[in-house]
Amino acid sequence: MADQLQDAVLAIVEAHAETGVTMGKIVDRLVADGGQEQEVELAIWRLMQRRRLTPNGFSCRKVRKPSQSGRGAETRTYEFVLIPWSPALDAQLELDLDGPGSPSASGRAPVKDASAAKR
Repeated sequence: MADQLQDAVLAIVEAHAETGVTMGKIVDRLVADGGQEQEVELAIWRLMQRRRLTPNGFSCRKVRKPSQSGRGAETRTYEFVLIPWSPALDAQLELDLDGPGSPSASGRAPVKDASAAKR
């Protein structure tokens, strides 16, 4: 089933290769076709891990959550826009968390305990 699910994900992404398709739309489509939500999500993550899909941006939606006061609180949600794997865009998946400007790059160790930093 996993291979069929991954094939279905790839078919949707390839059909939207020019513009990309959000992860949410892929999940919604395959769940409507009878897939299990978590299995579809895992199939997408596995395809990204295997370098079969490439994130090519994101979609941001503002969501209003109800609150006790009745005014509601606005929050943002983000989801990847995916395209078929792209060698040209693949390097963006390698995050350089130790690059220029990071604490380890400056020779300082990150502070682990806030109380120790105040002493």
